[in-house]
Amino acid sequence: MTYQPILNHLFEQLLMILAEQGVSSHQLFELPELGTFKGQETQTIERAKILNLLQAGAALTNDPTLMIRLGQRTDITSLGTFGFALMSCATLQEALKLLLRYESIIGPGFPFQTLESDEDIILRIYIDIGNPLQKRLLTELAFSQIIRIAQILTHRVTNQGELRFSHDDASSLQAYKATLSVPIKFNQSHSELMISKSIIKAKITSSNPVAHVIFQQQCEDLLRGLNRIENFSAAVRRILIQAGGKFPDINHIARTLHVSESTLRRRLRNDGNNFRMICDEVRNILARQYLAATELTVADIASLLNYSEPVSFRRAFVRWNGMTPRDYRQQKAT
Repeated sequence: MTYQPILNHLFEQLLMILAEQGVSSHQLFELPELGTFKGQETQTIERAKILNLLQAGAALTNDPTLMIRLGQRTDITSLGTFGFALMSCATLQEALKLLLRYESIIGPGFPFQTLESDEDIILRIYIDIGNPLQKRLLTELAFSQIIRIAQILTHRVTNQGELRFSHDDASSLQAYKATLSVPIKFNQSHSELMISKSIIKAKITSSNPVAHVIFQQQCEDLLRGLNRIENFSAAVRRILIQAGGKFPDINHIARTLHVSESTLRRRLRNDGNNFRMICDEVRNILARQYLAATELTVADIASLLNYSEPVSFRRAFVRWNGMTPRDYRQQKAT
């Protein structure tokens, strides 16, 4: 399984940071660490190539805080269904539980361990891929992303807690401090994030308990499907659900599934399906869930499903269900 929307967003932000430091994409692709990697492949970045890209970026900039800065560019909406699930949580503690259960559906799936004391929760990371430098870069990126997501969810920046790294870069401590508000220590026995329990109880401003049920169920469905053999219709359906309503086009999905567009269309026909039918099916499933189980307005739902105008969504919903969104919601409420 690949995580194209997330990996592509990460790569786009990396290129932006490099450009800000005067490094072009051409310089990046010329580095020997990238081997046979070519610029045209950037639309379908694979997980294995991210390691080399991060290392190449670090070599070009000689910036010890590059991964910290990259993590601070995280856009929670790029996480698709998982991002919406996080935004609907009640507290950071609930969001952390969600992260620990579903982290494998949003990216590389690094194993975390949580330890607890009277005053703190410690989130410890274990990375078993890459060389020592790549492990360091991934560790810094992962913790920076977590800190950034917490800031987005609570609309607050805090200096409580502590970020500990097992690697030693004390000479760059001031640069790290200028990038993150959380105190940092190097040369520790483990790489971990210590979170004060006073912070972990913080309320999430976008909390929506009803929507949370829906998004968590979608995460659960994705998790169950990770190791399941699926036909092409099911694979396309899964990718669309993971996209959170902002559906990629069929060419993008074909590349994600490592087939040509014509092959994907043929396989869908063999399943008795086509791409538009699956898009409509997923939109309809999500729309009915939102109408029945949330208080989102029709305009909000239309926006979530990537309709430019609510009237277009209403027409589609009537075509799918023979009734308006308002009538459907009233029917489910009785």
